[in-house]
Amino acid sequence: MLSLRTPSLALRQLATLRLSAASALVCQGHSLWSLADDALVLHRYSLRGDLQTEQQLLPGELPADAALRKRVKPDFEALLLLPDSSLLALGSGSTSQRCRGCLIHGDSSRVIDLEPLYRALAEHFQDLNIEGGVLYRGQLLLAQRGNGRGRENALVLLDLPQVLRDLDAGQLSAKALRQIVPVHLPPLDGVPLSLTDLSVAPSNVLYFTAAAEATDSSYLDGACVGSVLGRLDEHLAVAELIRLTPAAKIEGLAFQADGRPLLVADADDPAIAAPLFTLDGLSAPARAD
Repeated sequence: MLSLRTPSLALRQLATLRLSAASALVCQGHSLWSLADDALVLHRYSLRGDLQTEQQLLPGELPADAALRKRVKPDFEALLLLPDSSLLALGSGSTSQRCRGCLIHGDSSRVIDLEPLYRALAEHFQDLNIEGGVLYRGQLLLAQRGNGRGRENALVLLDLPQVLRDLDAGQLSAKALRQIVPVHLPPLDGVPLSLTDLSVAPSNVLYFTAAAEATDSSYLDGACVGSVLGRLDEHLAVAELIRLTPAAKIEGLAFQADGRPLLVADADDPAIAAPLFTLDGLSAPARAD
């Protein structure tokens, strides 16, 4: 089993976002896109973390009561950039309420029905919980978060041409499903690590983040003992793990054009704004083509 590389890398905070439960990041040129799992909006920031625009993805407002808000939120956990520069936000699928996505192009957004695909994925996983997504080598990869002991972290490989046809029809379907690849992660301080996001560096190397959260539920949060940054090889096997300090529940990862990573954390507290971090000293592996 792989062990965590030492020394660890220190998170350096760049800014505080205008979201609390930030869950995903996408870099697009000089813009940084982010959304939260307990909100209905998409934010665009500068790479320094300055808020530039806010876009409503779904109509209405979520309840202020925390328990009720959790019950009805769409739980947007993944955000990815498509070939035509549109953005795709995905709900986690952990409840029936969380099987919606949004396709965002410019100032407009369109609701996407994820239930046809998620119904098929639910036959493979004890608790479906999609937490990240990225385009990689002509496929769309989704990160299944295996909360707790005995629950599987995995990559879901989707055929990109079929995904694009599905999106034209307003859905994602099981026709796009090509393969499910388990991701084996060691525990961190005795707590299982669970995938939280995926991102491809400019070198075409695939990275992920994972958090060690003391919960066996895809619905209930738990205490987080820390997070790691990981690298996957061309066979989608874990090639490197780096512990991130101080302890934070890293939920989003993106790379700038110069290869510097940006990361965002979720404190699981609506009163605490999400911090935006970078890492100094990350060694870039050889380009993977």
